Amino acid sequence: MNVNKKIRDLRKKLNYKQKDFADKIGVSRSVLSQIEINKLKPSIEIIATIAKKFNISVTYFFEFGDAENYTLNNNSSEAQEEQASYNDILCPVCQHLLAVNDVQKDIIQSLEKTISTQFQLIECLEKKIENYQKESLKQTKPN
Repeated sequence: MNVNKKIRDLRKKLNYKQKDFADKIGVSRSVLSQIEINKLKPSIEIIATIAKKFNISVTYFFEFGDAENYTLNNNSSEAQEEQASYNDILCPVCQHLLAVNDVQKDIIQSLEKTISTQFQLIECLEKKIENYQKESLKQTKPN
């Protein structure tokens, strides 16, 4: 079974519509559709995102088997142990990709906060300039 079919089968087993699944993994519905019909190969980032969002092993996409054997959505101790053992045996490349993904998320969050702060500062400055201009007009107008 190829990766594209496994993604489609996983989505169906989890009872997600294409749009909802695509939103959950951060791609458009049309991109997901193209992946599912094998017109577009999913990037490793998409595969890693799916694995992380749905608590399944990345290896699921590259091995024979079925999603039920890999889904860890429950909080049972068995599921947690399996997830922990999976994390211990991640290949260095996968560990690197997950670390890069976490760093990227942190950077994006920092940028969002910075941009928000900058907009607040701009609004504050615009109000001060507006008030300064009003005061200047009052002072220059003869009574």
